[in-house]
Amino acid sequence: MLFKIGNKTKSAWRITIPEKFGITPYTINTSPVVLGSSMQCDVVIQDPSLLESHIQFVLLKDGKYLEIYDLSGSHHKTLLNGEPINGKKRVEAQKGKNFTLKAGDVHLSLSYSLVTDEIPIKKEYVVREKDIEWFYIHEGVEYGPVKLQELMKAARTGILLPLDDAWHSGLKSRIKAFEVPDLFAQKSHTPHISDAVDSNKHICPYCWHSFKTEELFFIARHPALMGDPVLGYDEQQRFLPRYIKPFRRALDSRGEICTDMACPRCHLRIPTPFLDSNPLFFSIIGSPGAGKSYYLATSTWRLRKILPEYFGLNFEDIDNMTNQWINSYEEKLFLPARGVDYNSIEKTQIESSHTAREVKINAISMFLPLPAIFSLLSNSNYHRLDAIQNSIAFYDNAGEHFQTGQDKIQKPGSLHILRANGLLFLFDPTADPRFTNIINSSLRTKLVETVYQQQKILIEVIDRIRKHTGLNVKAKFNKPIVIGVSKADLLMDYFRREGINIKTLPYKFIKPSVGALNMSQIKEVSASIRELFLRLSPEFVNTVESFADNVIYLPVSAIGHQPDAKGVHPADINPLWVEVPFLYILSKMGYIPYINQ
Repeated sequence: MLFKIGNKTKSAWRITIPEKFGITPYTINTSPVVLGSSMQCDVVIQDPSLLESHIQFVLLKDGKYLEIYDLSGSHHKTLLNGEPINGKKRVEAQKGKNFTLKAGDVHLSLSYSLVTDEIPIKKEYVVREKDIEWFYIHEGVEYGPVKLQELMKAARTGILLPLDDAWHSGLKSRIKAFEVPDLFAQKSHTPHISDAVDSNKHICPYCWHSFKTEELFFIARHPALMGDPVLGYDEQQRFLPRYIKPFRRALDSRGEICTDMACPRCHLRIPTPFLDSNPLFFSIIGSPGAGKSYYLATSTWRLRKILPEYFGLNFEDIDNMTNQWINSYEEKLFLPARGVDYNSIEKTQIESSHTAREVKINAISMFLPLPAIFSLLSNSNYHRLDAIQNSIAFYDNAGEHFQTGQDKIQKPGSLHILRANGLLFLFDPTADPRFTNIINSSLRTKLVETVYQQQKILIEVIDRIRKHTGLNVKAKFNKPIVIGVSKADLLMDYFRREGINIKTLPYKFIKPSVGALNMSQIKEVSASIRELFLRLSPEFVNTVESFADNVIYLPVSAIGHQPDAKGVHPADINPLWVEVPFLYILSKMGYIPYINQ
């Protein structure tokens, strides 16, 4: 690449390579950087004394230190200032100080010095002369000399790939094949993962970054390739492959076949089925102690049964690795170990290790939420002609995520609400004294009183959606919002007086193997609960309905009874209507049928 010299300078680590290799000095601006003879390396030196991956460089503390890893093993010693590295060495940045580095028979110079900003400009190569002889390297094999016409044929037939090295005697250094004008014509110079996957943008389920298929990173498999600048030094390296092998495989710099892929921004692993499907995002919102974790565990457990049985949709873990934490929740509640009489789910914290992961993006440490992701696939009983192939991501947020002042770049854990296809707000009646008189009289004195103005969380969520999406204050939110009265078992006496039977499920079979949601029953229950809110908490109704057109009010109970001080007795768990909010949202999106009767 040719460069236009800018006016700004900065200090950086630089590797100087002997002139005979025709390679300009390499500035280490990111890490890890791998040097070796393989075309997969960042610094490629074609010398028989070098291994495919010989040395790895990792920046520490924004370049104050540089760690040098010897990847060659004991039989190919790498020397730093004449002394064996023996695994790794750390050097400190000192301006003007040079280090000598010997890799195989290649003598390199390493320094920390002023580097001029370099701005890429377009290159022009003289390729019209038909007598120019070209050379290129494909999968480690050098070809040439060949004429331009033969070079173009190699490109058309796939023998020469866009990211392969190419050169001729008139060039000072090698270039990438895609930089040769008109060589690939209409072809993209970026590798494609699979012809079966289109170039539409994907959404990362962790940081919600939007990216194209060809921007996906792969995760190195070789145990020596450790250290990622975003995830830390105990994680395998992430890399953008020079080319893709069939069936979504790439080779890391040590030649191992890699199949796992990662987001190009946060570097977290993305399950392959998620990339192949149309993702849906469901957000659960509520105050601290509203029971979001219990609710999420019981609702996903119920959806596993109800969706395939009534609606012809299989609801399954997208993979075991991603859903470890939600599986552990379900096991505690529904599959307890023998002899365990009581279990409990730990309250979710903003920085919980099981539901959040610390990453470093743009030099900013932040905690990203780890979703539970499920595949939603139509089975043989599905009622529609067009097959369903979706994935659904759920998030277990701490209530503190939604408090005023927590919308920080370091804590973006609640921003899934911006991508959500539907919102569920869990309203905790035990946190509002105005609801005390309708709680079952036998339980009022046994409850631990907590007071929380839940409308503040509602206003904060609305503010974040408007602020981050640019939704005008006069415009209405166009996605469904469910207000779920959590711990609804505490209001059973009230529901009986009002003639509401929440033990009767609002869906049924309308013909063999085909179920439908009873929208009339849902609307009747919703109207009754809305009247209750208008009487006890009218400001809540006014706030949510001035924001969105599609609002419905539903009762939900994660465990169906009031737990005691020891925790939850798994044998007594009887969830009430926990699956209904998501069934309602899916019906509004057209995935499941409904009836009005």
